Amino acid sequence: MNSLDNPTHYITLTLSLPEDFIPPDGGEAETYISVYTANTQALIKVAQSRKPLLYSGRWNFTFAHSYSDVSVKYRVNVSMTHNGVPLLIDLDHFIIVHRAPHRQTLHLSPIGRLYIQAQEPQAVAPEHAVTIVAHEHDNATLQLTQVHISEQMAEAFYLEYDPNTVVPGKRYTLTAIENGYRNSIEVYPGSVVLKPFSKA
Repeated sequence: MNSLDNPTHYITLTLSLPEDFIPPDGGEAETYISVYTANTQALIKVAQSRKPLLYSGRWNFTFAHSYSDVSVKYRVNVSMTHNGVPLLIDLDHFIIVHRAPHRQTLHLSPIGRLYIQAQEPQAVAPEHAVTIVAHEHDNATLQLTQVHISEQMAEAFYLEYDPNTVVPGKRYTLTAIENGYRNSIEVYPGSVVLKPFSKA
């Protein structure tokens, strides 16, 4: 990779939360964004932002793309805390940039609502539903929640769950099955900690 001396190309991320997400008022608030390269031998910190406020809806975050001759995969992490309590599920978002300027929307997951991206099923009739299940990482019979959703809607949506039924720090696995032919469907994230430990 060749780094440009004066990078003039930028990546703009639109960070999106569910329309009905309202962050708490008052207290100590922090939104932290970090960006690293993900396809280099050693992680390179590209950008970071730490602000004493919380967001709702959609907002933009821009950083310089300093490489001119290769595609770059970036790892983006966004956290929001209120009085030390995490408001978002801790997820890494990956973007691949072939050239700049580049714009992309990242859907953030508040505690209780996990944004899922599912691989579009192939050669499957559109009327077949998809079942997506969140279960304990080491025991598929212990289900946290499951949802039946149409194939088209299953490409990307929010899976809702009750945070009070989730063990803090415990990892859960997401699996998806196309009901008509029982084909497995790849989903992201495949496993996730649905309720982080409180930092308070």
